Amino acid sequence: MTFNDYIAPLRKWWWLLVAATLVAAIASLLYSFTQPKIYQVRTTLMVGNSLNAANPNGGEYYLQQQLAGIYADIAYREPIRQATMGALGIDFLPEYSVRALPNSTLIEIVVNDTNPQRTAAVANELANQMINRSPTLEGEDAQVQQFLQDQLSIIRGQIETTRKDLESYQEQLTKLTSARQISEVQGQISLLESRLSNLQSTYAALLSNTQGGATNALSVIEQAEVPTQPVGPNRLMIVLLAAAVGLALSAIAAYVIEFLDDSVKGPEDIKRILDVPIVGEVGDFPPGKDPWSYVIEEPRSPVAHAFRVMRTNLDLLNPDEPLHSFLVTSAGMSEGKSTIAANLAVVMSQGDRRVICVDADFHRPMLHNVVSIDNEHGLSDVFKGSMELQDVVVPWNTGKLKLIPSGIMPPNPSELLESKKMNAIIDSLTQMADAIILDGPPFFLSDASALSTKVDCVVLVIRPGYTRKDAVRAMKEEIAKLRLKKVVVVLNRVPKSESYYSKYYPYEYEKRAKAKV
Repeated sequence: MTFNDYIAPLRKWWWLLVAATLVAAIASLLYSFTQPKIYQVRTTLMVGNSLNAANPNGGEYYLQQQLAGIYADIAYREPIRQATMGALGIDFLPEYSVRALPNSTLIEIVVNDTNPQRTAAVANELANQMINRSPTLEGEDAQVQQFLQDQLSIIRGQIETTRKDLESYQEQLTKLTSARQISEVQGQISLLESRLSNLQSTYAALLSNTQGGATNALSVIEQAEVPTQPVGPNRLMIVLLAAAVGLALSAIAAYVIEFLDDSVKGPEDIKRILDVPIVGEVGDFPPGKDPWSYVIEEPRSPVAHAFRVMRTNLDLLNPDEPLHSFLVTSAGMSEGKSTIAANLAVVMSQGDRRVICVDADFHRPMLHNVVSIDNEHGLSDVFKGSMELQDVVVPWNTGKLKLIPSGIMPPNPSELLESKKMNAIIDSLTQMADAIILDGPPFFLSDASALSTKVDCVVLVIRPGYTRKDAVRAMKEEIAKLRLKKVVVVLNRVPKSESYYSKYYPYEYEKRAKAKV
């Protein structure tokens, strides 16, 4: 299969794809206007205090990263959820997410809700509940923590005083010239340096026992504020997503329809199933026009041109020994075989050939409508012997073209068409005309099988999009059984968009037709 074969269903059902995409897009747009506004806030927590340390410890930083992932998971647990709802006095929590930011000790809480105040409150309370569950605060005495903070403040002041005194002595040392004074000042400097070192060690020890110095402690570094601008709904994204889904579903539907559709689509299916030449493609007759006389009245139309091409292709099937008798049949009903037979007879008679068109379909005769006569007498009378062949020939159009109606349906048409009498009739018709065209019954009837062995060529009429593939396969089997040598196909009622002649036939005819109007 070629690329065009794969995209053929999409080209055929393009209107379905467009309609489904537009319906999905419009419906999703209307739906988005009914949705409430969505607000979003973020709260950021930090595990430990490594970022504030002048010389952070790599091991502690890695540990804090692992703890961040654990805390992010705890935030989804029921104790945190229940405690948050209890603290805020609500019976549900809006949509939220908690994640540890990659390669950091940060935890991000994101809350989405339709109420901006509730959004910020939930985010901050989730952070508070996570902090309350951290082990550094659990069970600690508030007074002890306050005492440690007071001691840290005192020691911090002593460190600053000692550092200033040390700087003052160092400045004096640069101005002294007496050895005794220099020695005394250096002694004071040594004492101050020792005291500063002790104070710093004490400060570090106290700090490690507070929350700020703990490795496994949570602190808020970004608190949620009440949002003023909504972040959703994202109407553009909703419409695009709905349109994509509609397009995808309609494309799938197109392929499913084509898969379930067992009709013959075009020449490719004919070649694949029957493997016989296609001698013509006939499009639809214009609405309101008489299909029996249209080729006569509009000889320059694309339809008339298609029949002339068909006539030429039939002549070229055997140029050394022209074919004289043709059976026009079809795979099923309502495929237009009678129209093809009648118009092919008209086109053949427009040359130097004498043509007789015979209605050999006793089940559903149609050709008597061409000359607007009753179907009381015809081929069946010749079989009965009540009339001669010359008596049932009806003039049609010009002297070169004649018609034989079917007449009243006999009780045993299959036996009659298979008899030697039919051979004699065809021989007589061959002497009376240069070309004999038999409008036969559909090929699934035994009548058509009987006639197909008595003519030079069998013309199978197939209507794309209507004729079933199983019917064409049945015809192929019957053709193989009968060992028919000359079998061709004519495509009838080919859509204008797919008809070769409608697309490439010179458009002067259309201009002329519009000028008439």
